[in-house]
Amino acid sequence: MPPLGPLGTVATGVVSAGRYLARTTGSIAADVVSAAARAGEEISGRVAGTGATIGTVRLTVLILSDERGVPLLHPAQLDPALARADAVLAAGAGVRVRHLGTHVVTIPAPTEALNPRANKLLLLDEALGRTDFYHRQLRTVADSGRVTDVVGRPITAIVVRDIAGRTTGCSLGISADWVVVQAGLFDERTPHEYDETVLAHEIGHALNLPHHPSHDNLMYYSSSPPDHLRGTRLNAVQRAVMNANRHVVPGVRR
Repeated sequence: MPPLGPLGTVATGVVSAGRYLARTTGSIAADVVSAAARAGEEISGRVAGTGATIGTVRLTVLILSDERGVPLLHPAQLDPALARADAVLAAGAGVRVRHLGTHVVTIPAPTEALNPRANKLLLLDEALGRTDFYHRQLRTVADSGRVTDVVGRPITAIVVRDIAGRTTGCSLGISADWVVVQAGLFDERTPHEYDETVLAHEIGHALNLPHHPSHDNLMYYSSSPPDHLRGTRLNAVQRAVMNANRHVVPGVRR
């Protein structure tokens, strides 16, 4: 396929930006509907004197393979962080993490997908269509959810090799159903990277939680293993925000 000319590049960028805006608008609408429904359920429950069982957020993991086709991790290496995320969110927010599955992408990933940029630059790359490799893989995995999922669409954690700067995980928040996490977080042979809190932290961002100023809170902006890990506490406001998110399947009232 011949390379795109300047006009073709601009047109591709415009189309990608349009798709990004459409996804973001749809996500905002779904979160508003979800929050309204949870508020109604809470009011009805209090009037009727009923409670609800614990809610659930579903999680899928994609492990990328490097340029030679070598997977960045073995799936079993994720188990401690998955267990920690489930325990932390259950205790702090009343939300269990249900791990749907881990999939190794055997297609060699391009370097820009293995080493993504972070924060605002990742947001820009998403808007410009530079994250298409991720989206192509997400479409091949049934348990990553579908656009038609209004409530309970899974969050997908994509394991990458290295994120720009000193960032080890990144989420686009309300605008995406996926996060990126660095492979070294799950490798106990790298004690200065290994950090079981990051996966839970990025799930928190995907559930609309911003950073928090307290070091003992799960959403504190920084965590420095092995001696200065962030805490895992969540407060009442964070709990309410998470439970109102479209990704959370509410508990059954009884």
